Amino acid sequence: MIKLRHGIYSVALVASLVLGGCENLSHMASGSSAKATSSQDSSNGGSAASPSFNKFTDIPMPSNSTVDMDRSIIFGASDAWTGRLALNSRGTPAQMYDFYEREMPNFGWSKVTVVRADVSVLVYDRESRVATIKLTGGSFSGSTVDITVSPKG
Repeated sequence: MIKLRHGIYSVALVASLVLGGCENLSHMASGSSAKATSSQDSSNGGSAASPSFNKFTDIPMPSNSTVDMDRSIIFGASDAWTGRLALNSRGTPAQMYDFYEREMPNFGWSKVTVVRADVSVLVYDRESRVATIKLTGGSFSGSTVDITVSPKG
């Protein structure tokens, strides 16, 4: 009986964490249209004007991208979020690689390691967090960008 009660509490805790993350992501998608602070123009992967990006103040967002809500899971907001942010970009994987390599240091991130290939991976750290950016080619054109941010350790 005690094991069953602990199991129910565990399931309730996990469910509340997942639903809380979904709630934060839905608020991000319906936020105001504030622009990111990046100074790049949209022709080469510049700052984002999409309303869904205004809550991510610590990661550069290319303007030619949209959030894939089905593949994203975010806990927290602003400079304290954790999770995976999935983007669909009209830019090629090479353009997205160059964009993130150029822009991440402007947001205070330090390069840890990078692999440039058919599937490119860039790893950065900043204070007590680590960001991993995975770039792959899109199914028809453009690219898929998966940004995973987690605490160090």
